[in-house]
Amino acid sequence: MEHTTTNKKLKLNLSDNKNNDKIIILPLIIQKQILFLLYEEYDNFETNKYKKFIKKEIINYSLVDWNWFKYCQKLFNDFFPHIYFNNNNIRSIHYSNIYKHFKFNNSKNNNINYSNNNNINNKYKLIYSDLIKTIIIDYFDINNESIDYINNLKSLETINVRCLHNHEYLFSRNSIWVLTYLNKLNNKDLDINFKLELGSFDLYETTTDLEHLENEEFTFKTNEFKVQYDFEYDITYGFVYEMIKELNPKFLIIKALRCVSDTGESHFQQYHSISKLNQNYESVKIINDFIPLYALYRFLQAPNLHTLKFDLQFHFLSKIYDDLPLNNNNNNDNSNCNNDNSNNNNNNNNNNDNNNSNNDNSNCSFNRQRSNDKIELDFNKMDSFKFIDFGNGGDNRERVEFIVHDGMKYYIDNGINEDNQIYCSYSRQENSCLSIPPYSNSLWNECLSLLSTNSTITDLSISHNCGGDCYCGPDRNYCYNERFINDFMNSFANNKTIKTLSLNFNLDQYGEKQDNIDLINKSIASMLDQNTTLESISIGRRYRDNSMFREISNLTKNTKCKIILFKD
Repeated sequence: MEHTTTNKKLKLNLSDNKNNDKIIILPLIIQKQILFLLYEEYDNFETNKYKKFIKKEIINYSLVDWNWFKYCQKLFNDFFPHIYFNNNNIRSIHYSNIYKHFKFNNSKNNNINYSNNNNINNKYKLIYSDLIKTIIIDYFDINNESIDYINNLKSLETINVRCLHNHEYLFSRNSIWVLTYLNKLNNKDLDINFKLELGSFDLYETTTDLEHLENEEFTFKTNEFKVQYDFEYDITYGFVYEMIKELNPKFLIIKALRCVSDTGESHFQQYHSISKLNQNYESVKIINDFIPLYALYRFLQAPNLHTLKFDLQFHFLSKIYDDLPLNNNNNNDNSNCNNDNSNNNNNNNNNNDNNNSNNDNSNCSFNRQRSNDKIELDFNKMDSFKFIDFGNGGDNRERVEFIVHDGMKYYIDNGINEDNQIYCSYSRQENSCLSIPPYSNSLWNECLSLLSTNSTITDLSISHNCGGDCYCGPDRNYCYNERFINDFMNSFANNKTIKTLSLNFNLDQYGEKQDNIDLINKSIASMLDQNTTLESISIGRRYRDNSMFREISNLTKNTKCKIILFKD
C-alpha cells in the first residue's frame, strides 16, 4: 500500500499497517487548527496541576515533523509566558518556584544574546526570543538591565508585573519609584498588568516624598491592576491608591484575603478616593469587601465602565429606611419586620451602651435623630478632598475613626470623605459605629437613579457584606425594610443595558427569616416582569442552599431572562 507523506517515519508506519486501514493525512491548515485548539485548551485551565500535565503533552506534538515544530514554536510562545529570572534576587527565585510548571526562563547569567549566531541556534528551541508574546517579571526586578532585555523582544505584547506575598521584601510608597523605569520601554503600546499580594505581617515602609513623582509623566500603558491584601495592622496600604492614580488602569481588581490573619476580615479604607479615579475604568471588581455609598456613586459615573462587581452593607441601607418616617398609607407595611427589628434594636441598644462605655465611642449611637429638613445637595461637588491615608492617621500613626456629625451643615461646609466610613465593624480590631450620616438617604437615592439610568454597564454583581462576624447585632431573625428591597429592585426594572445581574443577599449570615425570603422573591419577580433587557440573573451565594429562591420562576412572567441559583 503506497502512501505519500512528508514524514518518512510516518510513511514506514503506514506501510506496516497490517489491517489495511485507510489513513488520511489532514490538510496542514486543519492540523494547525487542531494544534491551536490544544494550546487554547491549556490557556483555559486555571489550576497549575492541569497546566503542567497539558504542557507536557502538547510539547510532544512539536516532534512530529518540521511543520509541526514551527507552528508549535509559535503557539508555545503565544500561550506560555516567559519568566524574567534573576539568580541574584531571592524574590525572583521564589516566583520561579511557584510557576515551576513553566520550567523555562532566562537566567541573569544566561540572557538571550541577540547576535545572529545565537538567533540561528534559537530556531531549534521552542523558546524563541523573536516570538515571545508575554513576559512575567518580579516588581523589584524592574531596572535598567531588565528593561534593556525586554526592549529586545521583538514580538512582545504583554508584560505581567508580579509582587507575590513574601516576607523577604518591603513594599511601600517608596517602591512606586520603580515604575519610572517602565518609561524606558521602546514600545509604548505594550499592555502592562500588575498583580500585588500584600501580607499583613510585612514590614512596610511609610516615609516617602512623592512630590517629584507627581511631576513624572508615565508614558506606558497599564491594562490591569490587581491587588490582594490581608488585614492592615498599624501601617496600611495607602500606597495602593497612589499606584492606581499614577497607573490609571482599565481593569481594576481588588480582593480581600478573607480569614487569613487572626484579626478578622480585611477592608480597604480608600474606596471613595479610588472611585474618583474613574475616567479610564472599563471593569472594576471588588471581591470580599464592601464599599461606601459615595464610592458606588462615583463608580456608577465612570464613562467607560462595562463590568462592576462589589459588596454593600445591606443592613446599613435598610437602617436608612428604618429611620425614615412612614407615610400614613404605609403604616402597616412590613409590620412583622418592624416588630422584630424593634426587639433587635432594643437589644442592640443595650449592647451598644455597654460597648460605648468600654470604648468611649461617644460619636456612635443607634438612636441619633436625623433632620428632615429638605436641603439640596450636590454630590458632584461635596467630595473634592485630597487623599488621606486614614490607617496611618498622619504623623501620629493612629487610626482615624469615622465620625458621624449631627446636622447637614457640617458636611455642606466641610465636604464628605467616606474612605474610612464604617457602619458594621469588619474586624475584631474595629468598633462598629451604627450611626447613619444625615446625607445618606439623599446619596442612596442618587445611586438608585444612576443604577436605573446607567447606559454603559452590561455585567453587574452586588453582594451583601456584613463584615467579619457581624458585630452590629442583627441576626438571622432580622428582616430587611420592605421599602429598601423594593426601591433596590425597582432601580433595575427600567435599565436598558445590564444583561447579566448577580445578587447575593447572604441570608445565611443573617436575615434568614421567611418574611425576608418572601419579600425578596416577590420584589425580584416584579422587577423581572418590567425588565426587557436582562438575559440572566444569578441569585444566592455560592456553596450554599439557595432553593429558597426557586419561587421566583413561578412568580414572574419573564421568559427571556434565565434565572440561575448558585449551587454547591
